[in-house]
Amino acid sequence: MKKNSKIALSGLLAAFAVAASALESLVPALPFAPPGFRIGFSNVASMIACGVSWGSALAVALVKSAFVLLTRGVTASLLSLAGGLASAAVTLLLMRFAHGKVGCIGIGVAGAAAHNLAQVCVYSLIISDAAFWYLPYLLVLGTACGVLTGILLDLAQKYLYAYKKTDAGEHRRAERNQNG
Repeated sequence: MKKNSKIALSGLLAAFAVAASALESLVPALPFAPPGFRIGFSNVASMIACGVSWGSALAVALVKSAFVLLTRGVTASLLSLAGGLASAAVTLLLMRFAHGKVGCIGIGVAGAAAHNLAQVCVYSLIISDAAFWYLPYLLVLGTACGVLTGILLDLAQKYLYAYKKTDAGEHRRAERNQNG
């Protein structure tokens, strides 16, 4: 993928992450979920960005955290940044070194677990080690959400792959028509 295309796609993914985060904040809290819990639809953009480059994944996480800072405050932004960076790191590692061995659902679940662990670590620095009591509960909820985001990642990758094939084919046909 060309540099300009990577930049454009990163911008679109960051915009999607912000929009999904904003929409998720409008959904009423689930009665069985802890305060501040989100399903994580915006994380699909981060996972797709991991397939583009580390820089793209970092940009999406930073833009999303900046948006959270503006809309929900410093604590939520720190939690978003820690979770986003941890999830992106795990997703990148799995996409690079376990390609073909771990599917999209496995990547979604592992990313969600890393996200939850990082957030609990940051939250424990803010309130106390008591935050770790939430971790088992968050990991159960995170697994379910990771399965959902993994399915969405799989659907998005199929669509993007089909687009890439079509886009590349169109450019080749245009070049042939121009040259010949």
